[in-house]
Amino acid sequence: MKNFIAAGILILTAFFSNPFYSQQYITENVVTGLTLPVAFSFMPNGNVIITQKGSGAKIYTQNNTYVSEFWNFTDSLNSQAEQGVLGITLDPSFSSNHYIYIYYVHSNPPNSQSDHHLRVVRFTENNNTGTNPLIIFDQLLTTSVSNHVGGNIHFGRDGKLYISIGENGVSSNAQLLTNPKGKILRINSNGSIPSDNPFYDDGNPSAGNDDRIWVYGLRNSFDFTFSSVNDSLYATENGPSDYDEINFITRGKNYGWPTCSGYCAPFNPAFKQPMTVFAGPLLPALTGILIYNSNVMPALQNKLIAASSNSHVNGYIYQCELGNAPRYDTIISKSQLVDLRSITCLQQGIDGFIYALGISSGILYRIRPSTSGINNNEEPVNFSLGQNYPNPFNPETTINYSLLKAGYVRISVYNAEGKLFATLLAGKRPAGEGKVTWYAEGIPSGVYFCRMQFENHSIERKMVVLK
Repeated sequence: MKNFIAAGILILTAFFSNPFYSQQYITENVVTGLTLPVAFSFMPNGNVIITQKGSGAKIYTQNNTYVSEFWNFTDSLNSQAEQGVLGITLDPSFSSNHYIYIYYVHSNPPNSQSDHHLRVVRFTENNNTGTNPLIIFDQLLTTSVSNHVGGNIHFGRDGKLYISIGENGVSSNAQLLTNPKGKILRINSNGSIPSDNPFYDDGNPSAGNDDRIWVYGLRNSFDFTFSSVNDSLYATENGPSDYDEINFITRGKNYGWPTCSGYCAPFNPAFKQPMTVFAGPLLPALTGILIYNSNVMPALQNKLIAASSNSHVNGYIYQCELGNAPRYDTIISKSQLVDLRSITCLQQGIDGFIYALGISSGILYRIRPSTSGINNNEEPVNFSLGQNYPNPFNPETTINYSLLKAGYVRISVYNAEGKLFATLLAGKRPAGEGKVTWYAEGIPSGVYFCRMQFENHSIERKMVVLK
């Protein structure tokens, strides 16, 4: 576990290589007409298989052509509230075994809360349809609560299947090693349990520890991703109302819920701190996540991209600058990538573009570079925020910014808990270069964040007061 303040005492470089965004992006509709889509995976032939919350999984081409219904769960599905057909992934050896895994909430009769289960079913794809269903994970939900019941499924580069599960609305579940709720699990592709899991005791998840647990202390970790750079695992986490988190997932660690939401205050070495938090009261409800790895969009290389399922002012897709190479277990800055909201799942395509699934719009989007110098709203990108200098600093630091056009600017400072600490600028400013100075005399040492807001966009930079 890192001490957040100590780890932040580094000289940080500027997020962008020029005064404005080094690359602009537009969004395109790839598949439309979906009903509450949740997750998707690409197939080797370029087609995409998409789960739809209230029914099942269907296959489409990237030319918006329906191919087939892969599987329909409606005869035994609970799709109330946050339940339904959720995660999906292909086996790493799909080209030879044709296995596809789907994560859903089962009940018989449909939508019964008295007998509902979280299940992962392995299908064998045959001519774009599912055959030979095999249940490899089945967990009885023991409460009638219909939220925080699921997440997603992905294979790690170790060939193991990882499963994220919410705490089912019972916060104490997250700290219990005797059940899988509020955890990320790790199993073999046939449902058996690897003996090198951190809490493995007897191989029987119903006796002693739940041997499938990889990490615990999570509230509702909706999605996670493996880096193609170094095998690191990153996960989004939905907080109650004060903080959402992005976590660096490490074998056997405790992520603190319900004792901590956001950064633990006071610091508690028993709990793994988040990489970064998003503060309330309007939380983005973080969902899909990926580590971008392609030279197609070089400005995003090795950046963490996180989506939001909310549609309000903070419901963007964000880009986060990773630090502490080669481990990349810190986030040194975050800003909005595109104004695309109500997104549940992100994937990088083999073409190097980013694909995002809109649960409210029913659209699978493609995010690609713009050749016209405009952003996804067909508007110029109009501002930038430089890294403060010096950094670390005591007692004052200067922050430069740039505007392509005149407009209302707000530059504020927040502490590490996301609470407003100071407002450095609030008013209309002309186009061109500008700067503000923060005098931190009498301010405690620690990590602070400078946020610039212009029109409907914002950028953040991390700053360190060191005395």
